[in-house]
Amino acid sequence: MKKLYSFFAFIVVLFIASGCQDDYRSMVLFEGVEPIYQIGTCNNLVSNLSYYLSETNEDTVLGIDGGDGSYNVINEHESVASVTFTDDVNGYQRIKIHPLAEGETIVKVMDGSGEETQLRITVKGRRQYTLTKMGFEYGISSGAPTELLGDVSKELAERPWVKDGGYYVLVPEDFSNSMWKGILEIYPTGKEEEPLMGIYETVPVEDESGDTYALWQFTYNGEKRLFTRTVSGNGKCVLAENVTPFCPFGLLPEGALVVYREMFLLRME
Repeated sequence: MKKLYSFFAFIVVLFIASGCQDDYRSMVLFEGVEPIYQIGTCNNLVSNLSYYLSETNEDTVLGIDGGDGSYNVINEHESVASVTFTDDVNGYQRIKIHPLAEGETIVKVMDGSGEETQLRITVKGRRQYTLTKMGFEYGISSGAPTELLGDVSKELAERPWVKDGGYYVLVPEDFSNSMWKGILEIYPTGKEEEPLMGIYETVPVEDESGDTYALWQFTYNGEKRLFTRTVSGNGKCVLAENVTPFCPFGLLPEGALVVYREMFLLRME
């Protein structure tokens, strides 16, 4: 019987020890009123923040949970972002982050025992899309000799604004409608220090049947080019342009249509 009592006492001690261990939770940073934990994880709920100086940003306030509550903040690069303690909310101590300049900083939040969690803060000058050219192809309407595409390619060799490896940069005027309109920067070979400057916008176009659809219009040096765009989920974008009107007279049979397609890698920066 003594052994049985000893066994139950051992189980009780285990529960008490377990309960005490739960009270000292690993430190995390979180947004909102209180942290929301997923069962079986002890990862930070917020570990990265990004800002763009070209946009109006409110300060970000994060809560701290875990550790012994005696918190201290070490900011690697204070010129990039300021990090200060602010009012407690709902029993949780808070820090306020405000972006200051382009760059990156690591913020360590530590408690009195040396337990810590980290926050990476990245500040960029602006938000933009980059379209890097990966290749191109010509297509011709059904029934027309495909052999003509070689002649078309030679005649229009100087037409593309960017070569393979060159890229466009799109800086949205309003990021809530990022694909609608904004500044267009053209880097023909991708090696230029200064881009060619233009604009991009979405324009309605009516076809022969009277249907209206939207095209991208790129404007540079007074020239306007219209593209259909197809964006896939894997970061690929295809711009297609009807180049039939720019082919020399007599090169194509009557009624033939030639389309120039450029393949791009699309990324947001």
